[in-house]
Amino acid sequence: MKKTVLIIATLVAAGITSANAQLLWRVSGKDAKGDSYLFGTHHIAPASVMDSVKGFAPALASVEEVYGEVELPENPQSPEVMQLTMKYATAPADSTLTKVLTVAQVDSLNSLLASYTGGMLSVAQLDAFKPSMVSTQLAMLQSAKAFPNYNPMEQLDTQIQKQAVSANIPVKGLETMEEQFDILMNAPIMDQVEDLMEAVRNDSKSGEKAKKLADAYMTENLEVITDALFNDEDFDPEDPMFKRLFDERNASWVKKLTTSILPSHSVFVAVGVGHLVGDNGLIKALQSAGYTVTPVK
Repeated sequence: MKKTVLIIATLVAAGITSANAQLLWRVSGKDAKGDSYLFGTHHIAPASVMDSVKGFAPALASVEEVYGEVELPENPQSPEVMQLTMKYATAPADSTLTKVLTVAQVDSLNSLLASYTGGMLSVAQLDAFKPSMVSTQLAMLQSAKAFPNYNPMEQLDTQIQKQAVSANIPVKGLETMEEQFDILMNAPIMDQVEDLMEAVRNDSKSGEKAKKLADAYMTENLEVITDALFNDEDFDPEDPMFKRLFDERNASWVKKLTTSILPSHSVFVAVGVGHLVGDNGLIKALQSAGYTVTPVK
């Protein structure tokens, strides 16, 4: 389950009921140029979350720049974006799905895809893609089931960046799309196969976890999100994939924020909520760096 949990966590990433219920945080003090903000997103959550988080609109309107994990393209279907996606998501000719999966594994994967899509998606249609791309698709299907009203045309991170553009606020990324693809798609093929089949075998448990994370996100309960991500029985902090997805990226982002971004601009940083929490999350890392990080009430 370890890799399955990590894939779901990458997608995580209402009413406030406790001190830990908070998605929006103010960053100030030290050498910060005015107040900046951290906002935790869930990549499958409805864009209406922006309307329910107290202080969201004035915080976004007050900053000089907005940062996402990446600067999202205005047109996700543009030739440039499609070319980059295919570069990283397409399997080598000798490692397509039907060449690296057994017949039994293909059957199991087909059954699971059919259960989520009513038979509209099959291994044959995904054959050219790397197993990691299919694992990511499965995690999205699990999370989308937890958010039955999810509209991919109104994806939360994209809508935040669109609002910024509409307000003439520059939008930038903490990393490039190519860097993100490299993290997600470039493990050895047979390791990707192992992770994919683990996801298939543990679909029920992963679905329950996706639902738990979705419910916790919509109630802004960081305590439950932290517990689900980092105190799960399958969690391994030494897992190389976990370190790449979370620890290494968080450290890179914090370095950029503390050395150049925060001292020069007031910013609104919107990244997956899983990157905010935990011992190596952005909240604790920025506090350790000397900044004051407090929930927006």
